[in-house]
Amino acid sequence: MRLTQQRLGFTLTELLVVIAIFALLIALLLPAVQRVREAAARMQCANHLKQLGLAAHNYHQTMGFLPTGGKNGCQSPTHPDIDMACNNPMFGYQFAPYLYPANGGGVVARRAEWGWTYHLLPYLEESNIYENTNHQQVRQSSLKLFHCPARRSPVSGLAKIDYAGNAGSSLSGSNTSGVILRTGLTPVRFTDITDGTSNTALFGEKRMKLDRFGQSYDDNESAYTAGWDSEVIRVAAADTDTALQNVPNWGPTADVRTTNPAIFTDINSSLIQFGSSHPNGAQFVSCDGSVRPVRFASDRELFHRYCTKADGQLQLD
Repeated sequence: MRLTQQRLGFTLTELLVVIAIFALLIALLLPAVQRVREAAARMQCANHLKQLGLAAHNYHQTMGFLPTGGKNGCQSPTHPDIDMACNNPMFGYQFAPYLYPANGGGVVARRAEWGWTYHLLPYLEESNIYENTNHQQVRQSSLKLFHCPARRSPVSGLAKIDYAGNAGSSLSGSNTSGVILRTGLTPVRFTDITDGTSNTALFGEKRMKLDRFGQSYDDNESAYTAGWDSEVIRVAAADTDTALQNVPNWGPTADVRTTNPAIFTDINSSLIQFGSSHPNGAQFVSCDGSVRPVRFASDRELFHRYCTKADGQLQLD
């Protein structure tokens, strides 16, 4: 009797067909997986902003006003220990908002001059960081809450932040059009927001250079002691690249993925706009605590109104 030999395995043609089917399935599934991941990251980011907004409300309820954005050492009002030295252009504490020479030697910390990121800690259930007497440990304390998962994860020992307070229309230390003002100015109360708390931004995602993390001037300092700096505040104004547009975009703009030295002659220069790594726009928490997305390249006049608290104009749709 002649036995028929049973064929095992695939022919080359069958194998190629199976591979093609798997490749097609992956091509169909990958965008869906990416959309799910982005939706999850966007939801988590919105939750971070919601918590920041709630913390600011609790701070206001306790203190009677919103937290301020910090200051640099020689910005008014200056500490008595350095008041005279601020007239010296070589003075090394011009830009140090956290340590001053103490009378009799040594240094003293002026935590009252630290930014909103530090002062909200007790209202974010982070009193252990807030009350830590070791200034350096505080300044190195990273928080997951301060990071958008669509962009980056926290790194131990590096206190960075992906969110910024709304400083209005200008980074000038004397500007009062926003809601997070420089420390030393009269802080904002909710009653000062005459355009309505639901119509005015409180915190939002900040635009960043993805290839210059920790190096650009808006990401190279501790989030708690950056001073009046675009690391912790942003405005409705144009960055260097968006200013080149026929109609400069003041609204949120996508992150810079690769820093072009032909545009940013100082590759570590700071960005001042809001923005994100999300596909279509950035998220904000308004002064009433509600979270909303704002699309990229939104109407610049309406976005400007969203960032100013008392201009009496119609707000962002």
